[in-house]
Amino acid sequence: MTESLKQYVQKITQLPTIPVVAQEVLKFVHDEKTSVVKLENIIENDPALSAKILSVSNSAFFGYKTPTQTVHSAILRIGFNTVRDIAFGVSLMTVFEDKDRPGALDYQRVFNHSVTVGLIAQMISRDLKMGFSEEIFVNGILHDLGYLVLNKYFSETYMKVLEIFHKQVSLLEAEKTVMDFTHAEIGSWLAEKWNLPDDVIYTVRYHHTPLLATKKTKRVAIIHIADHMVSKGVFSAIQSDPHYPLERASLDLLGINEDYLRGLQDKVNQGQII
Repeated sequence: MTESLKQYVQKITQLPTIPVVAQEVLKFVHDEKTSVVKLENIIENDPALSAKILSVSNSAFFGYKTPTQTVHSAILRIGFNTVRDIAFGVSLMTVFEDKDRPGALDYQRVFNHSVTVGLIAQMISRDLKMGFSEEIFVNGILHDLGYLVLNKYFSETYMKVLEIFHKQVSLLEAEKTVMDFTHAEIGSWLAEKWNLPDDVIYTVRYHHTPLLATKKTKRVAIIHIADHMVSKGVFSAIQSDPHYPLERASLDLLGINEDYLRGLQDKVNQGQII
């Protein structure tokens, strides 16, 4: 941890604990006997969470013309694991939502961005027949946890970051100029504080710098590619970031060619994902 990051996190006096819903859902990851009914009951007790899950299950990504209206139907449509991961990610993200004090960032926009990254990462990992294709959605939905921490606790500072970003530099450059650390670094600090799984910590920390990852390298590379794509399109977390560099080594690691990348980017740009 850099000295600057240490100084910032020491100012956070009331860090939220992991919500009960997230704790319950996290148990399901390691319990193969968990029933659909258990997951349904937990989600249905939280109307806001139910609404988020239905909105994702009705997205263009899944290609259904008829909207689903129940959590049970959503599970049948998009799968138990995807619904579980949405529930886990959304419950963690909502602890930072403050409708009375929105801050520097648009929470709903960050949420839409995160979900889109998760969906694209899932698509890429399935196309590449990765063994973790059913698990990677949660890495996508949580990769930008750092934005939410900064927006809640250091909103005025982050507005200064955005002022520099709007002058046509990359977002990471703007963050380092103002704070001397990035949203990825403070996000991984939170992921560690919450004792989230290692793969989540790694994808949060290295989604902009995949070459620095020493573990979970393919998972990190996929999140990096998905995030890069989405950050240049209509579902960017803040606004389109044309200066976000793509690490070409990530493409080489995964064996992805330019034609595949262009086809996927076209879908993102045309809003065919969510």
